[in-house]
Amino acid sequence: MPQSVVQRAFAGGELAPSLHARADLAKYQTGLRTCRNFMVLKEGGIANRGGTTFVAATKTGGATVQILPFVSEDDGESLLIEQGIGYLRFYQNGALLSVDLGTLDAWDNATTYAQGDVIASGGVGYYSKQSANTNHAPPNATWWHPLTGSTYEVPAPFTHRMNWEQSGCVITFTHKDEAPYELTPLGDGFWVLTPVSTVSATPAPTGVNVVPGGVGALQVGYVVTAIDATTGEESIASGQAIAASVSLATADAPHVVSWDPVTGADSYAVYKDPYVNGVYGYLGLADGATSFRDIGTEPDFALTPPLDQERFDEAGDYPHVSAHHQQRRIFGRTNDVPDGIWGSRTGYPSNFGISAPLQDDDAISFRIAGTNNHPIRHLTSLKAGLIVLTGAGEWTVTGGEGKALTPSDIGADQEGYSGAADVRPVAIGNAVVYVQARGRILRDMRFDQQVEGLDGRDLTIFAAHLFKGYTVGRIAYQQEPDSIVWCARSDGTLLGLTYLRDQDVWGWHRHDTGASGHVEDVAVVPEADEDALYLIVRRTIGGATVRYIERLRRRPVLAASFTAECIFLDASLSYSGTAVASLGGLGHLEGQTVGIVGDGVYRGTATVAAGAVALGGSYSAVHVGLLITAEFETLDLDVQGSALRDKKKRVNSVTLLLEDSDRSYQVGPDSGHLRANRLAPWDATARYTGPEEIATVAEWNDHGRVFVRHTTPLPLAVLGIVPSVDVGG
Repeated sequence: MPQSVVQRAFAGGELAPSLHARADLAKYQTGLRTCRNFMVLKEGGIANRGGTTFVAATKTGGATVQILPFVSEDDGESLLIEQGIGYLRFYQNGALLSVDLGTLDAWDNATTYAQGDVIASGGVGYYSKQSANTNHAPPNATWWHPLTGSTYEVPAPFTHRMNWEQSGCVITFTHKDEAPYELTPLGDGFWVLTPVSTVSATPAPTGVNVVPGGVGALQVGYVVTAIDATTGEESIASGQAIAASVSLATADAPHVVSWDPVTGADSYAVYKDPYVNGVYGYLGLADGATSFRDIGTEPDFALTPPLDQERFDEAGDYPHVSAHHQQRRIFGRTNDVPDGIWGSRTGYPSNFGISAPLQDDDAISFRIAGTNNHPIRHLTSLKAGLIVLTGAGEWTVTGGEGKALTPSDIGADQEGYSGAADVRPVAIGNAVVYVQARGRILRDMRFDQQVEGLDGRDLTIFAAHLFKGYTVGRIAYQQEPDSIVWCARSDGTLLGLTYLRDQDVWGWHRHDTGASGHVEDVAVVPEADEDALYLIVRRTIGGATVRYIERLRRRPVLAASFTAECIFLDASLSYSGTAVASLGGLGHLEGQTVGIVGDGVYRGTATVAAGAVALGGSYSAVHVGLLITAEFETLDLDVQGSALRDKKKRVNSVTLLLEDSDRSYQVGPDSGHLRANRLAPWDATARYTGPEEIATVAEWNDHGRVFVRHTTPLPLAVLGIVPSVDVGG
């Protein structure tokens, strides 16, 4: 008599063939043999992934182009940045940012332009590459960068794919072979890229003068520093003012020190050298004044004027990575010092000054010294400390027992010896997920109170087949809606890891796309109500290689916007408005066979010719793009402690537990023996939630597996599967 065996979840994801006999593992009961173009949902079910929307072709077709997010403080205002050789471009909510050439001011030879100003000349838009730009007529390449059409872009000196890190509204770009730069918004959608400074931004006072209180045989020196009214940053010392042949200062006969005011400063620190040997100690603070009365107070030599340190200003000294930790900007690895780390003064990310003697808030520098060579690959800030990932291990840097890092208190503890690849890691809660050295393993790492250190695990161990012979080049984390780490594999496959560490959920799924689609880069941008995944996809169109930026469509199917937003086609474009019988603007898919969805119903395929397709009818909501084949296959029917494995099985029918789904799928014992789910004409287009039973091609075999294929560009979400099985001898 047939018996039903329920698989209630698929959170284990696709499991490696080497585990297909491990029914003793909990993951076996929630795992799959194949999970292709289905995503593992955080609740445990699976759903065919959304399609991708075509956003734009990258400016250059080179392999060095990359995408990265800029996270805004305002919801819905975050950006995607395209970084290529010599330029930066910007996208918001899936659209390339542009300027209105008709509203730009015309170039004027009497106007002084600042870096970042955009003007028009001869019908072309130009970006000012420098400040103090006066009477340099476009197209002078030294002073002006021409825009391509109306597309807004910022010229960049980069010749490599840069590393990047955001703090506040500033993105820091680094590479060991390039000088570091920072990208800052100017407002109104404009941006400026400037070299990273490591010296105080507050100017030192000038015009320092001393009026002695009396004549004598002594000499005394003074210097003054300015303190910025907004940031509190202190300048370096002014030039010294020496008073010769003076008496001791007293309350009745003080030495009066004065100086010229500094723009932006509201107070000044005065330092004194009573012995004229070049060592100055803190004397006092002039608040809101530009003069100070020295009444003979002894200076405090424990507090001396700050000393600027210019760093990262020549080849060999360029930092490769950056981070922010405990209010310091941290840089790591140069060609000259591969294991070196440098941190700014506390609270001042562009000030690497120090004092003599050193103060706790002074800039820091140290090297990672341990067994093996430790070139620094990544820096990440966690509560446990500054996490340093090197080519040969994992380190935690702290000030000791939870204290802040200071120049005199730096502790570096090696937590492991796995090492990291040169792939930017992602932070998830209090954990870091990174690619292990050699690029074939993903690991996570977080502080574990039980071991009083970092604890990590191999996240690929249950799906090692997905990485055998391949490497991972880029990863990104999409928190909403399903907590997925996306990985661009070296062969162009997009891998997904649904990851909820606290729930011990981690399941792999793999995704591919048509037109020889090869995913090269991934980036996640928080948008209005979701975290949007963007891809760089290399495709072959008309025999030519192109690179497109595409956006993965949201998966939840909302009844109110089903026909407009339910998109399960790749590199797609959409139309909404008065009913049309054809759709143009499809030149990016020229010559490709595409699927058509009109008014929420799949209408068949057509071939793009001259950038357009006939729709086969008139529709007001249309989606056109590459078809996606989604498949999943269950593991061999087996339960620990039973005798099922060595029994013959026959699956007579399969019940899928569906949620808000199309039902035009196929089911069978394997990919070569599939039977379509046939529905009545009046029921074929209805989205369905509940159990759906289909009779399969019934045959006796050793495994009792179920294979499901879905090729229609409509939603299919499976919460569980119930095969009806005969078990023989």
